[in-house]
Amino acid sequence: MGISTDLQRVIVARLRAAVPTLAGRVYDNPPETAQMPYASIGPSYWSDDSSECIRARVETIQIDVWASNRPDKQAAKDATDEAAAALDGWSSDALAMHPLRVSLVRVMDDPSPGVVHGVVQVEAMVEG
Repeated sequence: MGISTDLQRVIVARLRAAVPTLAGRVYDNPPETAQMPYASIGPSYWSDDSSECIRARVETIQIDVWASNRPDKQAAKDATDEAAAALDGWSSDALAMHPLRVSLVRVMDDPSPGVVHGVVQVEAMVEG
């Protein structure tokens, strides 16, 4: 597998294990019947950060959190906060990586009626 796929795999595993509000509901491509709150993998990109003798990249991955706004935004805020706390400063032995850094957290109304959208953006320097 590629570095991006491996990084996504360990992030998904971390979220499933460490975010109780999501109860394991973390998807690459969520089913239409997914129970809220849940998280999905959003956009990602990377930039080269190699040095003279080490190949490396900085990967940026967005985790989207989806929750109902009934009766309020608390479920989205709680799940987003828990996801950010689980990922910030965390690293996996499965990859040659520096600890993840949460660079952005945002909770907003979604255009879909009754839905709140949370965003957690993480960055990781990964060797490979």
